[in-house]
Amino acid sequence: MLTFKILTSNDIPKIEKIRRKFDVFRVIETEQGKLEMVELFNNDGVFRGFGRDTKAAFKKAKSALVKFYRNK
Repeated sequence: MLTFKILTSNDIPKIEKIRRKFDVFRVIETEQGKLEMVELFNNDGVFRGFGRDTKAAFKKAKSALVKFYRNK
């Protein structure tokens, strides 16, 4: 079953820092079976991370976001 949840700083404390630094306006967690996906939305696009749990998926999405701005 596919489930969606909007993440806040209560779920992951580092979200607030990412929102301020990269102007992220929405963080969504998607879960399907054993796979977790976190999406970070900002004006330049959507940055996704996949993992077995929310923390690992958030870490990979954050890494994709940082790499995008490092190369820009």
